[in-house]
Amino acid sequence: MDMVDSKKITLGIIAIVLLATMAYIYSAPQVTTPAESLIASAERLQQLVYCRNQVLQNLSQNSQLFTQIVNLTATGDNYLAKAKQYLNLGNATQAMQYAVLALRTYGQALDLQEKLRDTLGTSFASCRAVLAPQQANLTANLYRNRVRNETCKWSPDFYPQYVAINVSLQRVNELESIASRAASSGYDTSNATRLLNQARQLLLEAQSLASNCLLNESAHRLAEARKLIGQATSELARAGAMRTIAEMRRHGLDVNETSVGEVMRALRARKFEEYLLNKTADTLLNVTRNVPGLERQRNRLQLLEQLLARIQERAKGTHKQLALQLRELVQEAINLAEKAPEMAKNNPGELARQTQDIGERARQMRGGGRGP
Repeated sequence: MDMVDSKKITLGIIAIVLLATMAYIYSAPQVTTPAESLIASAERLQQLVYCRNQVLQNLSQNSQLFTQIVNLTATGDNYLAKAKQYLNLGNATQAMQYAVLALRTYGQALDLQEKLRDTLGTSFASCRAVLAPQQANLTANLYRNRVRNETCKWSPDFYPQYVAINVSLQRVNELESIASRAASSGYDTSNATRLLNQARQLLLEAQSLASNCLLNESAHRLAEARKLIGQATSELARAGAMRTIAEMRRHGLDVNETSVGEVMRALRARKFEEYLLNKTADTLLNVTRNVPGLERQRNRLQLLEQLLARIQERAKGTHKQLALQLRELVQEAINLAEKAPEMAKNNPGELARQTQDIGERARQMRGGGRGP
């Protein structure tokens, strides 16, 4: 079924609900206002969405599309609750506005339900009774306030917790993928993997408990799982920082295992490009402090020049300009390193002066040209 057919079906369902509800409620003397009519229609559409969710939940609990449906249902419930609140306060205009919003949102949920049904190959036949005309002996007051025989699964209280559980499961999936890639690169992610396995088990228990209306117990499992996910995230962040440090060392930068903390902070603050430039300036400064060994650092300086070329290519603004300046300074250092053996013999004082000058300019470029 294509999207156009799906929308036609959804619009048809909404029309049936509106017509059937209006035909009934206007035959009941206690319901006479347009606001009450819209709210009654939204309530019936809500029941239909609930019923379809029950059909889909066991087949697609971890589906991203089903999560969208759940979110739309929760939004529709919120609009409907506000519509009833304004009606009770005597504000019919606001009540009608929120009832219309509820109808539209439930309609969007129905549209996605049709799409997911086609994907799963299931049927909503068991929900047809929701659209059946109401029994004539029901009074309008009873219709508005009847007690529905529903479990907590699709009550408004359930939605935030249900969505949180599914979001956490998706996060576990993402972190497991990251852990797998890190492990294939030679990093030990066994502890993170163990924590994620425990978190997944707790989340599955939370799902089961919530489905049986044990929401408090489910919330406890969810909280425990979130703690484990946080610990696993930290473990993987550390492994990622170690991998980054290894890459930085391959490009000639002065970093080691003790730099893990500052690398992680730079990554979290989204200032890693600035951190790389500062580390490049630091490394160049360190190289120039050893004048006799300058010639032996030529290969390392060439690695720094290549790194700065890459940073300059993708950076913007002040970072791009600083990368250009540092690259020119590194190229100057490379040229000096090539002449270092001859200068060391014939003019060691000039070699020391030029080397120190490069180091001083590198120090001044640290922090975007602000110095130390």
